[in-house]
Amino acid sequence: MDEREVVGGAPDFEALRAERNKSHDEWVQRFCAEHDFSPEDLRTSFNPDACYCACRTGGPCEHKWDGEEYISEDECLCSATCSRCGMTAFSHSIRFLP
Repeated sequence: MDEREVVGGAPDFEALRAERNKSHDEWVQRFCAEHDFSPEDLRTSFNPDACYCACRTGGPCEHKWDGEEYISEDECLCSATCSRCGMTAFSHSIRFLP
C-alpha cells in the first residue's frame, strides 16, 4: 500500500485530496491548452475541499454520514448528509452505483 494512503492505520485524506487536486489542476491546464483559452475562464463545480472518495474503485472514503437529514422541497426524498462536505448519501449512491 502507498505510504500516502495510510498514516497510523488510517488513510491520509489530506495527502489523497492534494494528489486528486493536483491531478485536476493538470487536467485543467491540458484542457485549456488544447482548446486555446485561459484556465481563469473555465467554470467548474470542482471543490478542492470536498471529501476524498474512492468508493468507485474500492478505495477509502472520507465522508461522514452523520450530518443533518436532507429533505427535498417536495418531501419525496430524504437522505443522510456528510457532516464534512454536505453531500447527500443519495447523491453519493447515484455517483458510485456499479
